[in-house]
Amino acid sequence: MKLSLWGGDTSQLGDPAPKTSYAGVLRVEPVSTSFQQAISGILVALAGYAIALPVIAWLVLGATWVLRGRPGAFVEYRTDALRFEYLEGMFASHLAIGSVIILTMFVVRYVHHIHPRWLCSVQPGFRWRYAVICGLIAIVGLNGVYWISSLGDPPTWNPDQDFVWWALVILLTAPLQAAGEEFLFRGYLLQAAGAVGRSPWLAVAISAAVFTALHGTQNLPLVVDRFGFGLLAGALVVVTGGLEAAVAVHAVNNVFAFGYAAAAGGIAQARTVEVSTWATTGWNLLSYCLVALVAWFVGQRMRVATRTPGLDSGRALR
Repeated sequence: MKLSLWGGDTSQLGDPAPKTSYAGVLRVEPVSTSFQQAISGILVALAGYAIALPVIAWLVLGATWVLRGRPGAFVEYRTDALRFEYLEGMFASHLAIGSVIILTMFVVRYVHHIHPRWLCSVQPGFRWRYAVICGLIAIVGLNGVYWISSLGDPPTWNPDQDFVWWALVILLTAPLQAAGEEFLFRGYLLQAAGAVGRSPWLAVAISAAVFTALHGTQNLPLVVDRFGFGLLAGALVVVTGGLEAAVAVHAVNNVFAFGYAAAAGGIAQARTVEVSTWATTGWNLLSYCLVALVAWFVGQRMRVATRTPGLDSGRALR
């Protein structure tokens, strides 16, 4: 009997079919079973997302409100904090979104009866060395394109007195927030859509559409920006066989986006952005494309697994 932190006998959990792409990990026979599990899992995941985020944020901010000496009404404090007018608002929000990692693993384990490690990659498991390398690629690529696009209008340096604390919270929690979104949208939702629709590229498009829609009010250039990122990140997951590259790129993007905003003294504005320009969208999509291509090329050179093991290959993969 094999036990895990997830509880129960893990030897009873199933494995995906041999030589299956990342999008097909949750696919089982008959088709009706895949469909029922996918619909049930999506409903549980989205319900959990809608419930867990406000509850966790409420609990964290309730504690910080008391520690601050109960400044004014809690409802007003919580609203201002979640607009990132208070440092703890970012901490609470990012911690809540990061908890989605556990939620998606729970759904894979208890709804689909598959070990949660298959949510990370087809190896299975999270390939940390590849993720770190992709993070370095993203740091150079995303910032390089950003600075080129800003040659005529360099970033503003106008940090407030709490900049160091903001920078610390950004470094510690923005990667967690990015990983939470990737595990939900490019991870579970992509695999659930792949189990039903059979096409990995349709699954990529569905996950990108849901990702964009759940970001709230946006003008058309910002919709195109986020949908384009969702498509590229989803495609990267499919062609590299795991979430590592998408998590790394998303984490680097968010760390520097919030970092530049904090340096300019506009962290609250960055939190509530609803409008972009076509020029900004164009530069962003260019940087996403370049980084995705390099990450894919490096994955090829590292020979990362892009399909589940064959019947005779065992579990000793890269």
